Amino acid sequence: MKQTHELLRELREKHQYCQAYVAKYLGTTQQSYSNYELGIREIPLHHIVKLSHLYQVSVDYLLSIEGPYMGSINLSQEYLEGVSLHQVVYDIQNLDEEKRKSLADFVRFLSSQD
Repeated sequence: MKQTHELLRELREKHQYCQAYVAKYLGTTQQSYSNYELGIREIPLHHIVKLSHLYQVSVDYLLSIEGPYMGSINLSQEYLEGVSLHQVVYDIQNLDEEKRKSLADFVRFLSSQD
């Protein structure tokens, strides 16, 4: 499993962001952010949380913690007309419980129509 500093660079490059952009997003300097990516300086937890939102991955994934959902950059490929499967899952997780139940019922209904 990759270390956090390796994932930071990989995700930034995959999203085609420059270090200056990510540093500004975090409210830090480009040099500090570069040190995070190089593993020279430990990234603060509040930056990890912000980056999980920016890249739409779990904090566990960024921290390389084993768990049931690790996030996956493999899910970032286009799934439907410019939307990644990761974005779909992320959007579903942000629905309230009632809407998630309704969505699950609708998916089961659609699946039964085959």
